[in-house]
Amino acid sequence: MPTIDPNVGTTSLSLGARAAFDVLSGRLPLWNHFEGLGAPLLGEMQSAALFPPTWLLALPHGQVIEHALLQALAGTGTYLFLRAFGLRRGAALAAALLFEVNGVFAWLRNAVFNPVAFLPWLFLTIESLRAAAIAEAPLSGRLPPVCLGAAMAAMALYAGFPEQVYLYAILLIGWVVFRSAGMDARQIRRFVLDLLLTALLAAALSAPLLLAFAEFLTEAALSGHSEHGFYGVWLPSAALLHYVMPYVYGPIFDSPVPVIRSVWSAIGGYIGFMPVVLAFAGVFLADRRPVKVLLVAWIVIAVGVSHGLPGVYQAFMALPLARIAASFRYLNPSWIFCFAVLAALFLDRVPDLPRPVLRRVMAGAVAAALLSVALAAVPAFPAIGDLWKIATDVQAGFLIGAFVAVALLSGATLWASRRAETGRVAILLSALLIGEATAWFLVPYLSYPRTGTLDADAVAFLKANIGFQRVAETAGHRLGPNYGSLFGIATLHYDDLPAPQRTADHIRNHLDPYANPTVFQPWFPYLEPEQRADRETLFRERLPRYAQAGVKYVLGGPDIGAETAVRLEPQGHTPHAVAAGEWVEMTGRLPSGRAMDVSEVSLLVATYGNTADGWAKVTLCVHGDCADGVSDIGQAQDNSPLTVGLSRPVRIAAGQDYTVRFEKLDGERPLALWIRPKADATPFSAAGPGGPLKDGYAPEVRFTTHTGLTPVHRSPTMVVYEIPGVRDYVSAEGCTLTPVTRDRVDTVCTRPSTLVRLEVHMHGWRATVNGTPVPIGLSDDTFQTIELPAGAARVDFTYAPTGMNAALAAAAAALLLILAVLARSLGARLAAAIRGRPERAAAPGGATR
Repeated sequence: MPTIDPNVGTTSLSLGARAAFDVLSGRLPLWNHFEGLGAPLLGEMQSAALFPPTWLLALPHGQVIEHALLQALAGTGTYLFLRAFGLRRGAALAAALLFEVNGVFAWLRNAVFNPVAFLPWLFLTIESLRAAAIAEAPLSGRLPPVCLGAAMAAMALYAGFPEQVYLYAILLIGWVVFRSAGMDARQIRRFVLDLLLTALLAAALSAPLLLAFAEFLTEAALSGHSEHGFYGVWLPSAALLHYVMPYVYGPIFDSPVPVIRSVWSAIGGYIGFMPVVLAFAGVFLADRRPVKVLLVAWIVIAVGVSHGLPGVYQAFMALPLARIAASFRYLNPSWIFCFAVLAALFLDRVPDLPRPVLRRVMAGAVAAALLSVALAAVPAFPAIGDLWKIATDVQAGFLIGAFVAVALLSGATLWASRRAETGRVAILLSALLIGEATAWFLVPYLSYPRTGTLDADAVAFLKANIGFQRVAETAGHRLGPNYGSLFGIATLHYDDLPAPQRTADHIRNHLDPYANPTVFQPWFPYLEPEQRADRETLFRERLPRYAQAGVKYVLGGPDIGAETAVRLEPQGHTPHAVAAGEWVEMTGRLPSGRAMDVSEVSLLVATYGNTADGWAKVTLCVHGDCADGVSDIGQAQDNSPLTVGLSRPVRIAAGQDYTVRFEKLDGERPLALWIRPKADATPFSAAGPGGPLKDGYAPEVRFTTHTGLTPVHRSPTMVVYEIPGVRDYVSAEGCTLTPVTRDRVDTVCTRPSTLVRLEVHMHGWRATVNGTPVPIGLSDDTFQTIELPAGAARVDFTYAPTGMNAALAAAAAALLLILAVLARSLGARLAAAIRGRPERAAAPGGATR
């Protein structure tokens, strides 16, 4: 896998692109018609709808450009902060490059990625305002850093992941308190007032986002972010080794060992080995002791909270909102930044250290880092042992390579401190630091597929024919979570947090009782086999209800009406080859206990790269009532169901035994049936010419019944089915309706009537009839209704959180002020540079040692 979190596509790309399209079309990205039954877009936050880098998603490869821009921003901010703190250029540059390719950027590329870039800029703001307060700079000299800090704080909020900002804000507050030490009361007062002004400007600039988010929360399903949230959830101790040896367990999600998979699922980034070495070296030096104590303390607190360290964890959870934040995953950027600063503090001192002192410090630092690795490896040994027993060559290579890398880095570090020329030690250590970080950063990129074919047929058909109706998806045949938003196709299924509570309730009560409120997807891995089978049956039975929710099309395979004939475990696939003239006969009983009229039989087959040929015959018998059919094996897709239509439907009553005989009639190339372990004790047996199949295993057989769905389009990957009796997006008895857009409809009614609009109702929706505001009611406790007059009318719907106009005015005023101040400051700097003399006013980045 190239990333831990698939939300890089599910939310960041798909919802972000929808927002970009809205902005570039001249619309505020307030509402998304294409997700579920409709959902807020700006208030959803993860779309980062008004975050300017998000708008790059409208371009080809826009997300790559966006990420590169944010990484460059993170590196630049780190460099400027460390320079403002008084460090040499080389040390600041090394730490900047380290943070630019940090472990969060490597592993998490969804909305978590965005706010990380602004952490160093907020540290820079604090340093600049502190310097201005000490220098007693006039307001004109303090306003530029105030405005710069406000802009960066607002950008961090608009970036779309408030958890991240909240958690690193705790470190920023600690830094403010620490940097206030040594200042007199007057300087502290000016310092704090400037910080409050910065926060006030940032709040004004962020007002539209904060307002939209706050209103959405009152009507949202929040999943684990409500009540006690993530209290009591932390990383297993096996993750400690992962921080310093990022791929010791192999590539991302490449190991089936449960503990390792749980680490990959919850971890939020790494630091690597060299930053730990240089951090220890910095701590061993006596200079700048207070700042090092603060940085080390935060590392201990953050890592301790992530792993449930007794006392530390409980104290941290007492902070407001801490229990509903996934601190075990999202504290990483702040403590990784602390490591970068500690490394920079040491590199800054290297040129001044006598060689004996340098050798002694580096030997101690390497020893301490190796001891840390050894201590972290102790709780990881069981997982490493389990991995080693089943490791592939790739996994074994990563495991061995991780320890070899640590050994080589240790040796190179000691060599540099002992043998290299004094003036080059800092350069060599910086090269080792940046080289290691870059190597680890590049590993996930090598996991991206090199080639692929996109199936655009279904998308083109849907865009041309769906109108204002919706699409439902099935497991294995879908656009992908939220990708309907990217393509402009309204899709009932969604994966989002937060999600409208009314949508979640309607789906659970009317459509799918197994649905998760924030992840309504066709396939849920946490369901038991019986629940998955029941869910498939309910989907078929409730298709008329889907139609009443405006669903016109269903995306599926050729066996969409199929029901599992035998429940199997999800893992353990084994091929059972069937040559020409051979057969497999299966006898069983339906696990669901429901009667069904079977018109097709499907079996999961392997065609060895689509090379199998010949014809297959399937015969289904129930108490002597038999029907059969044949299918061309050459048309079957590898590792996909081979569907055989029967000459007529065969009824299987509840409790009746059935027999399925599969025969390969001819052909030169063999075909294989995929068999898997049985998941329950439902009667089923399978045998071939050589006797019973592998003990406890069975082919994946499915029976298809008539669903009432009509196939209307076939693409290489899916079939588009139409549901009969679909309810129009807007409807009203006795009226002729002409929808112009999703938010405007022209009506002509013979009598007063009620218009029903299949969009979820939330606070912020308003409607007018011929320009006159009218109240919006509820249908099915979900959809919007308004009263229509007799005759012709124009109906307009608009969505905007309450007070949005005032919030936009506040944001515009704050933006104009910030731009004016920064433009004036930049102009003054340029003028001073042209005149060849420095500006007298305090600079935002004034250096202090």
